Amino acid sequence: MEILGQKVIPGKRNHLEMSVGSLYTRTKIEVPIIVEKAREEGATLLVSGGVHGDEVTGIEMVRRLLYGKLIKPEFGAVICIPIVNVMAFLNMNRKFADGRDLNRSFPGNAKGSLASQVA
Repeated sequence: MEILGQKVIPGKRNHLEMSVGSLYTRTKIEVPIIVEKAREEGATLLVSGGVHGDEVTGIEMVRRLLYGKLIKPEFGAVICIPIVNVMAFLNMNRKFADGRDLNRSFPGNAKGSLASQVA
């Protein structure tokens, strides 16, 4: 399995980061991605939170899954994205700075708005 051009190592917790932009201070904004991949092939489950930056319940749920060691698949992989919309989370806002709602931007477009690119 490969995500963002990085090989995911079976039997290990893999920490990846997806760059989504930068602040005016040139501080990079990255989406954390944690992948638990079993040694045996199987289905992949995606668990995400923080699609809306002002909704923290999902973020806490993913955090508890990760740090409660509840995700150790025997087969396949579990991909956790605790905060999908980091920009909105930093501003404690539902939407991106341009007013776009990430949840209304799926399935996304690599050449579209920032929300579409993240989707």
